[in-house]
Amino acid sequence: MKRYKIVNIQRLDICEIGNLKVLVAGPGTIGASLALACASHGHSVTLLGRSEASLERARKLISRCAGELEDASLVSAEHNGWQDRLTMTVQLQEVPRDCSIAIEAINEDLSDKQELIAALQSQLQETAVLASSTSGLPVDLIAANCARASKFAVAHFANPPHLMPVVEIVPGRKTSPETLASIEEFVQSLNKTPVRLNHDVPGHLFNRIQFAMLREAMALVEKGIATPEQIDTVVKRGLALRLAEEGPLEKIDLAGLQLVHDVASYLYPQLDNSQEPELLKKMLGEGKKGASSGQGFFSWDTERETRVLTRRNAEVIRHLQKLKQE
Repeated sequence: MKRYKIVNIQRLDICEIGNLKVLVAGPGTIGASLALACASHGHSVTLLGRSEASLERARKLISRCAGELEDASLVSAEHNGWQDRLTMTVQLQEVPRDCSIAIEAINEDLSDKQELIAALQSQLQETAVLASSTSGLPVDLIAANCARASKFAVAHFANPPHLMPVVEIVPGRKTSPETLASIEEFVQSLNKTPVRLNHDVPGHLFNRIQFAMLREAMALVEKGIATPEQIDTVVKRGLALRLAEEGPLEKIDLAGLQLVHDVASYLYPQLDNSQEPELLKKMLGEGKKGASSGQGFFSWDTERETRVLTRRNAEVIRHLQKLKQE
């Protein structure tokens, strides 16, 4: 991990929810989108990066994301001028000294996260709240080097954060109720829906459910039962259309527990239970890394990647506009 330059700065104070000074550490896909989400809801945001090149990539991504919000009228009039509330830096000492909350949004590397969280906390006031946006790493492991683990928790923003409304809040064993309440209020200030887990579990809810589906989808491809195109079509033109308004447990109730029990009794033993992603290992060994390399389960170029992401975000926006009217 490239170390951030750490200097002594004044302690940070918690502000009342409504106009916070927020630090987002990590200008990648999640961090840049999250920084925009915060700034477009009235908060003053500093985006901390490792290099000027990483911040330049973030500027371009934020510009595209902001265009989506503005075209869809998802930025309220009272929060216009978000650009003036967003600054970027590669120096921690340039972060405003009265920031209220810091959110780590770097790569999914445990040691990197431990180092950054501990470094940030060492600079902040004892009352400061810190959160990690990890997709599923254990809270207590990330906080292993924290002097004040009671002030730390996970706030997992679904990708892309500037659009997706759900945020998982995950406590560690030492996380205080006050910390969880502060993060929940912050999430609500972004007009998002906080889902507070009772305790930590690898992958939280979002990715445990998502990866159960991904494992089965990959197994079906590996066994030659269906093509990637066929599987994605069943999900996009079938399952996904219902899931927006009918959750999996609602589905069980509506279908009837007896029916689900009967189907599960013969289907469970047939479902994939692989403990290692062997197909992914094989594909990676062949140089297939997905859209970034041009080949994964599908062939990719810039045009296709842009088209798929644009359509995905447009569909999310359509649902957000519907929710806005309810």
